[in-house]
Amino acid sequence: MDVLILSDAQIRAAVGAADVVDSQDRAFLLAAEGGGVRSAHTHYTTFAPDGMAFVHSAVAAGETGVVFKAGTQHPENAERDLPTVHATVTVHDPDSGRTVGVLNGTTITALRTAGGLVAAARALSPDRPHTVGVLGAGAQATEFVGLMHALLPVDRFLMWSPRLHALGRAHLDARLAELPVEVAASPRDLCERSRTIAACTLSRTPVIEGAWLRAGTTVLTMGSYAPDRCEIDVACSARAARTFTDLPEQALRSTGPVLAAVRAGMLKEEAVRPIAEVLRGDHPGRADEAETVVFHSNGLGVQDAVLAWRAYAAARSNGIGTRVDL
Repeated sequence: MDVLILSDAQIRAAVGAADVVDSQDRAFLLAAEGGGVRSAHTHYTTFAPDGMAFVHSAVAAGETGVVFKAGTQHPENAERDLPTVHATVTVHDPDSGRTVGVLNGTTITALRTAGGLVAAARALSPDRPHTVGVLGAGAQATEFVGLMHALLPVDRFLMWSPRLHALGRAHLDARLAELPVEVAASPRDLCERSRTIAACTLSRTPVIEGAWLRAGTTVLTMGSYAPDRCEIDVACSARAARTFTDLPEQALRSTGPVLAAVRAGMLKEEAVRPIAEVLRGDHPGRADEAETVVFHSNGLGVQDAVLAWRAYAAARSNGIGTRVDL
């Protein structure tokens, strides 16, 4: 069985920043359409502190073969200078089901998660240079800053995390060394000075408070995908004139800030809308520049599937990767 193996560097050689973010636009549109996507996922806690194992699988009719991602999440790896997520992705021929590719799933996860947030920012944030705040300084935050800098008009990035606060710029990933990045004094300082804010954490307690936001702020979360994860407080949800997500039905089951705001009577279930409405042009995103809007990323199997398939197809066409007879 001839299989194409793609490493981190080979995936990045096959797909650029625009390819990554465009793949997430497409994934969000496919998720909203529903009928052309089949997917499933499962996860369980492991015996490691706060550890989790997961499997995601999805296929998009006419666009991808079946794609599986299996991996682990260990939040404490941040203290070891290791990725919090380790995963492997397999892609399968859409007709025969034969395994045709094995990809670095840690890279696919980092790129599709950050790429999904940048896709939402591209749809919702100002199209002129502005300050972008990033809470977190790990792999996901680094990917987000890199993609934002490549594709959107950004004056500067303000970043904050506990380790950044303690160590300063020495804790930044080397890929950010030449970018316009400043370390904020505190989460509040970051929020008060930013027009777009991304929470790239796994926090169980809010890192963004509604009282800190300027009018017209776009708030993006990527780590509030479970009922016990809550990167923004209820006041932040209440300040939002619009709340978007990748898939509303999943958000209403599992997104911590959405569940908290609904319980508090600050958010109606029907007000949680798919970002695909903005991407299709059915919704303006915000009625005026003074409105605050929120986007929550849950993380969908179809996001992995579309990006992994495009990376595999581009690599195969361009002679990238290592072929192995398994």
